[in-house]
Amino acid sequence: MQFIKSIPPHIRELIGQIREVAQDEYDLDFFETIFEMVDYEQINEIAAFGGFPTRYPHWRFGMEYDQLSKSHTYGVSQIYEMVINNNPSYAYLLEGNNLVDQKTVIAHVYAHVDFFKNNYYYSKTNRNMIDEMANHGARIRRYVDQEGIEAVENFIDTCLTFENLIDYHSPFIERRRDDGDEEQEGEIEEGEIPKFDAKNYMDDYINPEEFLEAQKERLRKKREQADQLPPEPREDVMLFLLEHAPLEKWQADILSMIREEAYYFAPQKQTKIMNEGWACVAPETPIFTEEGLVPMAHVVDEADSMVVSDGESPRDVEDRNIIRDHETVTIETRRGLELTGSNNHRIMLADGDTWKRLDELSTGDEIRVAGGAGMWPDEPVEIDWEPSERVTLEDVAERAGVSLETVMHFCSGESIEQTEAVRDALDIYKDDDTRQTCRRKPIHIPDHVSPEMGAFLGYLLGDGHISRAERHVGLTSADRAIVDRFAALARELFGCDCDIERDGERWRARIHSANLSDFLQEGWELRSGPSASDQEFPRAILRSPRPVVAECLQALFEADGYAGEQGVILSTSSDSMSQQVQLLLLNFGILSRRREQSDGCWHLHVTGRSAERFEEAIGFDLERKDDELETYLEDRHRFQSESWVDEIASIEHGRGDVYDITVEDTHRYAGAGVINHNSYWHSKILTEEILDDSEIVDFADIHSSVMHTQPGGFNPYKLGIELFRDIKERWDKGKFGKEWEEVDDLKRKANWDKQLGRGTDKIFEVRQLYNDVTFIDEFLTEEFCREQNLFTYEYNPKQDNWEIASRKFEQIKEKLLSNLTNFGEPRIYIRDGNFRNRGELLLHHKHDGRELRHDHAREVIEAISRVWQRPVNLETIVDGEGKLLTYDIDADEHSDEEIDYDPI
Repeated sequence: MQFIKSIPPHIRELIGQIREVAQDEYDLDFFETIFEMVDYEQINEIAAFGGFPTRYPHWRFGMEYDQLSKSHTYGVSQIYEMVINNNPSYAYLLEGNNLVDQKTVIAHVYAHVDFFKNNYYYSKTNRNMIDEMANHGARIRRYVDQEGIEAVENFIDTCLTFENLIDYHSPFIERRRDDGDEEQEGEIEEGEIPKFDAKNYMDDYINPEEFLEAQKERLRKKREQADQLPPEPREDVMLFLLEHAPLEKWQADILSMIREEAYYFAPQKQTKIMNEGWACVAPETPIFTEEGLVPMAHVVDEADSMVVSDGESPRDVEDRNIIRDHETVTIETRRGLELTGSNNHRIMLADGDTWKRLDELSTGDEIRVAGGAGMWPDEPVEIDWEPSERVTLEDVAERAGVSLETVMHFCSGESIEQTEAVRDALDIYKDDDTRQTCRRKPIHIPDHVSPEMGAFLGYLLGDGHISRAERHVGLTSADRAIVDRFAALARELFGCDCDIERDGERWRARIHSANLSDFLQEGWELRSGPSASDQEFPRAILRSPRPVVAECLQALFEADGYAGEQGVILSTSSDSMSQQVQLLLLNFGILSRRREQSDGCWHLHVTGRSAERFEEAIGFDLERKDDELETYLEDRHRFQSESWVDEIASIEHGRGDVYDITVEDTHRYAGAGVINHNSYWHSKILTEEILDDSEIVDFADIHSSVMHTQPGGFNPYKLGIELFRDIKERWDKGKFGKEWEEVDDLKRKANWDKQLGRGTDKIFEVRQLYNDVTFIDEFLTEEFCREQNLFTYEYNPKQDNWEIASRKFEQIKEKLLSNLTNFGEPRIYIRDGNFRNRGELLLHHKHDGRELRHDHAREVIEAISRVWQRPVNLETIVDGEGKLLTYDIDADEHSDEEIDYDPI
């Protein structure tokens, strides 16, 4: 392995490690690769020269360098990798990159070089192009000295204008016959008209007159074709000019160099898709799962057995990760939803198809809102609580090894011999709780969380309190019905009696039970005293089936809620609880708005169609509020449909630990009221063998920006990676061939897995034999287009907007292939080198339904005319009619005329 001196030792070691993994673990086969360390200016310079710093001098490379430097300076783009198709290959590492960047580049370089070496479309390229480019540079510098910088640069400008007019398939196809074949055919054509052998009396029947006339016409056309230059339309315009244009020796040499370089770079255009082929949230982020609404930290801890909602369906969690102390972004929406995630974490936008990073969001951006799609736990939460073990003075005496009387003497201040032993034993007997245990009345503890338990806790969360000092549980309400219901539930659930008394306009209920107080605070983590202002929903309720949650919410809204002309409003002093209630309502299909009031309380407001769903799913047992809600709904009769879309209201930046999961199939999950994205690691080399846990998010920061697709845009990198993954899965599971294609049962198709395990072998075969066009043509499937939300789009001049044109598979595939064939560039042929017998050049545009840009077409025929030094004509179609575009170099003017377009 070769290095230049600037490669630091730890990077050398890293290169060796990744090289070994790529070869031994993943069977990659690549050329020897030379890595060089460069700074920002140097890598921009190298990139401007197309990767070849010894290339010929030209002003366009300076322009490229200026654009790259400005893009880097203003943070628009950054070059992560640069690798040259050569043997040995050359790759450049940026001096300022962090270690994760370096690992990413090195691993990606080896994948690229494996592709260079083994893909068929690279097999005809010059593997010594580094030296060849240096040779080109030296020759052109010599011509600059001889002919002058202006003449040489102007001619290079001319050649670069049509450098794409080559025959990209000619390295693999013999296009022209050799001279001997042409002469032999010429001799045949000069002889008699060929006839079938026949006796004289049968000649008129075997070789009728019309046959002989057809043969004469064929020969005539062949003679005309032989006289025509070229005999057949030729796509390699640069080669034709090189062979037939009146060029000086230095001009011909420069044209040949530019043509050679065009063919060298051609495979990179032909295989752009193939050759380019975790996001995280805060640990407390609420995630909708089959275990209920649980924090992301719990999902990560139990990832092997977790099922989450993707906003539409249940999905298995396949993997997870934790990253410490990373840059974060917190967003808050107009509805009051909040999400904190890593800066590169992506969420779904309002259109339901587009994803956007948190650090790319702006206030006003619209995002998709989602609950758990009605996913609730099936089984009730079990209760496992017993009163804490209490210590008596007898226990102290036993621990100290003395009598109870001795302990009593010590407690009264008398001096005893075993002072130190008794003092140590008394350390566990400090608070009053221990001395009250014997006098506590036992209570009944349910074995699971029932809807009745949910209702009791809902009332307690709303209008209740727990007094640690007075050892009682209480509730205060203006509605006697609520107090009576609370007392009945206490008796039914715990066997506790409740004292009820009137206090002015309110009713007060008290349950004097130290054990119940302990149960609610220890078993349910309910808060007492001033801290109750930031009360949270008990975890057991968040993880309970739908009926339990519905009863709890009903009781909470009856205690602290309002129903009337404004709809339904919950008022609470707890920010946390208002957020949890909002998310629980989403899972019932209920939208709400959460706002902080001037008195510090939080209001959760439910209106319109969501108020109607609230009545159906939760409702009020309290007659007064039930009537008020019914009146609100009846007064409005019909409600407009609701949009599950929200708007970003504020954005804050910070740092913290972030957690992530990988979700099967859709790679998304519903959490904090939005749809969150996760993505596979794009390189197994990095994630399974090279990267440390602490480096995953930094890697994802790079990866997510590369995988991101702008709305209406096309990302070849993402398409290539996803299609390769699809191929591997299909060949692993046997989803190909006649048997698979004949399956009509959707359920059978979804569960199809023949466990063939041939995916890796197949993608290595694809890597070797296909280019982008054949790759898409062969492996793009209707299922893949549906999973990836692919569609075609077009401009609507009436609406002045781009719109989705079709989601049909055939049209998507046709559009992709059309854009990829010849890279979406027009196909131009040389049709006649002596057009109209005046030495003019006739070009032919092979029309494929897309018209030429008039300004570009004129620029190209002007440039070709400067090389041909005679007028140049171009056949094409404009507005559905045949047109001949002409540039007269002598008069320096353009013209066009209508023609009968004759396609070749």
